[in-house]
Amino acid sequence: MKKVNAKQLSLALAAAVSASALAGCGSGGSSSSSSSSSAAESTTAAQTSAVAGIDGFKAFDKQVEIQIPVYDRNVDGLPPVDDNYWTKWVQSQFGDKYNIKVTYVAIPRTDEVTKMNMLIAAGESPDIVFHYDYPQAVAYADQGALQEIDMEQFKQIAPTYYKNMEDYGILQYCKLNGKDMFVMARRPTAYNWVTLIRQDWIDAVGMEMPKNYSEYTALLDAWIAKGLCKYPLTMSLPTTGYVAGNYPFRPFPPNEEDTALYSDLSIASLTWEPTYKMLKRQNAEYNKGYYSKEYYLDKDGSQAKADFIAGKAGVYANYLTANSDYVSGLLQNNPNAKLAVLSPYAGLEDGQVPAGRAYWPFGMILGFSSQSSADEIKAVEMFLEWMSQKDNLFTLQNGYEGKNYTLDSNGLPVMQDYQGEERMNYNSNKDMFCLVIEGKDYGSDEANLQVQKTTYAPKGYEYLIDDSYKFYKETEKYLTTDYLFSKSIASVAEYKETLLSKWQEYSVKLITCKPDEFDTLYKQFSKDYLDSGYQVVLDERKAAYDASKK
Repeated sequence: MKKVNAKQLSLALAAAVSASALAGCGSGGSSSSSSSSSAAESTTAAQTSAVAGIDGFKAFDKQVEIQIPVYDRNVDGLPPVDDNYWTKWVQSQFGDKYNIKVTYVAIPRTDEVTKMNMLIAAGESPDIVFHYDYPQAVAYADQGALQEIDMEQFKQIAPTYYKNMEDYGILQYCKLNGKDMFVMARRPTAYNWVTLIRQDWIDAVGMEMPKNYSEYTALLDAWIAKGLCKYPLTMSLPTTGYVAGNYPFRPFPPNEEDTALYSDLSIASLTWEPTYKMLKRQNAEYNKGYYSKEYYLDKDGSQAKADFIAGKAGVYANYLTANSDYVSGLLQNNPNAKLAVLSPYAGLEDGQVPAGRAYWPFGMILGFSSQSSADEIKAVEMFLEWMSQKDNLFTLQNGYEGKNYTLDSNGLPVMQDYQGEERMNYNSNKDMFCLVIEGKDYGSDEANLQVQKTTYAPKGYEYLIDDSYKFYKETEKYLTTDYLFSKSIASVAEYKETLLSKWQEYSVKLITCKPDEFDTLYKQFSKDYLDSGYQVVLDERKAAYDASKK
């Protein structure tokens, strides 16, 4: 078992318990050698020559085990994420060559923070601690779960990965409080996050795709009147503080200071005017019957998906993949169902623009566990460099020609519905290769779009990616990134669990109350929210923002 100091153990355990008292702790896996974060205790590290990268790699004298997290999305019909053809392929092609045992650790996508904190607290942290959201990556660092990265060593061992970060402008985000704490996968633009709408229901009421909020509500009212749905929209209990729905209510162009204070992935901006307006609209929609009366019982999005599949609701948002179960399930229930991408203008009132959150240039954020030895860190860096090589990455993303894919006239891979031993896991092995890149990149926007249509869309639904791309290009100028502090905001980690619980409680009460009760409750809840730690968070952010401008 990996060694972990008492302070780190208590911090991680506290984080795990606060995240979920009910989460189970998996067995994980311990290192094959006694581990410590001290580089001085390294005794079997593979020697790298003056030659940077793979050409300088040598096998370890004594086998080193590295534990690599991989998301488990619990998709029916797919092999286990931690034991399948492609995990074995990584071992045979990389691990065996350098005397490294590569052990994959399944992390449930819907409860990843709880699982990761449980492993950290138990002294069984994987060697990579990852997350897509920067605030949560910072939280891992703040609780002592990560060790500082020797970026010069990383550059020597993994020059391809390092150059990708350099070329994408990512290196500036790797520092926290002046120390190198992260490396990050690059993020080519993807167009597979879609809000789908039942086109056949639009046709059934003789209407067109709505171009504004007035037309949108008229359409939903027509669906209800015709009895096409039980409730037209899907919604679930919020599981993070990310408030995506308030973007149309924000001033545009955005005020940077307001963005720094209020726009966040981990703590909801309950007291911010745009959030007030969003909740006010959702309250009106709830009282018009647009949502399930008990939507708040859906804590993981499974009921929203089930309602869309069953035809109870007609609008649903998710990532589109070639094996999207919500598309196949819907068609199984209703073979005549037709789908379209909801226009981003459908929710807009006069004076609003289709604003949204722009992605950072990085995708997955990787920290190296403070429980890992120097040997394990070197082995992980070798692994990331090996996976960054074009041939290795291409095979991991596409499989084998003639089985998993064919080549089109432009030499681009076209994914096939292959069900043999070498079948790809979820989204073309995305949860394996996301450590180095967030999507497939073939050198141009046009090439990437063509590949995404055959990778991310079920057969016959390639037009959904085309429509998503069109809408993205039309609205790209309205997308803005969150403000990124270069130092940790300690109060975020201290109060985020309390404030998430209150956000869940208060947002539900505000959405489901009678309209004439809304403003009184909002005022009451806002005061308690501020008193429960949000004011402390805002004050600390304001001080950090002001300091950054001096």
